[in-house]
Amino acid sequence: MEEDYKFNIVCVGYFHGAGGAERQIVMLANELSRRGHSVILLALAQCDIRYKVDQSVKIVNLAYERLDGILTRFCKFKRFIKETKPDIIINYWFQSAYFSAFLPRRYRGKIIYSERGDPGDKEYGGLLGVIRKIAFGKINGFVFQSKGARDFFNKKIIEKSMVISNSVSIPAELLTQPEGREKRIVSVGRLHSQKNQKLLIGAFAKIATDIPDYTLEIYGDGDLHDELQEQIRSLGLRDRIKLMPSCQNILEQIRQASLFVLTSDYEGMPNALMEAMALGVPCISTDCKPGGARELIDNNNNGIIVPIGDEVCLAEKIKYMICHPEIAEQMATKARQITVEYSEKRIFDAWENFCRTIIEK
Repeated sequence: MEEDYKFNIVCVGYFHGAGGAERQIVMLANELSRRGHSVILLALAQCDIRYKVDQSVKIVNLAYERLDGILTRFCKFKRFIKETKPDIIINYWFQSAYFSAFLPRRYRGKIIYSERGDPGDKEYGGLLGVIRKIAFGKINGFVFQSKGARDFFNKKIIEKSMVISNSVSIPAELLTQPEGREKRIVSVGRLHSQKNQKLLIGAFAKIATDIPDYTLEIYGDGDLHDELQEQIRSLGLRDRIKLMPSCQNILEQIRQASLFVLTSDYEGMPNALMEAMALGVPCISTDCKPGGARELIDNNNNGIIVPIGDEVCLAEKIKYMICHPEIAEQMATKARQITVEYSEKRIFDAWENFCRTIIEK
């Protein structure tokens, strides 16, 4: 196949709002389209795309503004792919991946599945695990965000895979180091048990009297809002801990903070952490499965890693970073280097080359 050959791509997703996977697949679709490929963004259920989609990318919504059952969605998906006959189908969600895998080979093209979470999640212990085993045998290529996620699988899967992280891009005007830091600790993520904001609130409460001038701001929306608000109230910290709604200018909101903290139990590759590091905000993260944060943070060099769920350790490290601002700034300066390793050009070059490799097989 010639190097400049352009191919037809369908990127399949569940666009439920401003999630990290939604953002990354839109960015990929936009960039592949800019490079001359024909790209369709296919929504299997809700089509609530919060990110800018280039005009050259076609958006198709199979849900027709209502949520269909799984069998109905599959039938619609099968009909659309049969009519479209793409060269390659890119999936960021497992359900769309096994939908793709169970289509006849004569018209589905090649299939790539990008694992965006923890492949060892307990949900794969039952029927879904059986479906995954069957579907993975039919998928042509796998993209993992971390080596830890890749190494969870057997040799056959690894041989068909590539590790490609998310890209990180910060507007030039936000890359200058702030003259001074505000006495705020910040966190960004949907209010969900996966993100474990309860841990962060509890850790802050342990040291609140030791750092009386500092506040904690948690940016995000989700089902746990009322529960977290009650936790804050019960700790008597309503004036010190604020649950802030999601916002479009989140980078501007966090860039002058003294510390960014991620407390997730698992993450594919944490976008919020990547952006905070690229901004030069001192960072602490849990060692969330399957290892994405540990690939970003060299512990005690460009940030700090703490064990999952360890409230005492987290509290100690937050206090350490606040009480040693010079060390925190040294770590933050080194953290900025991720803008080189995870630049958009490097990441999207890798994606385009991997797609070409899969199609040529």
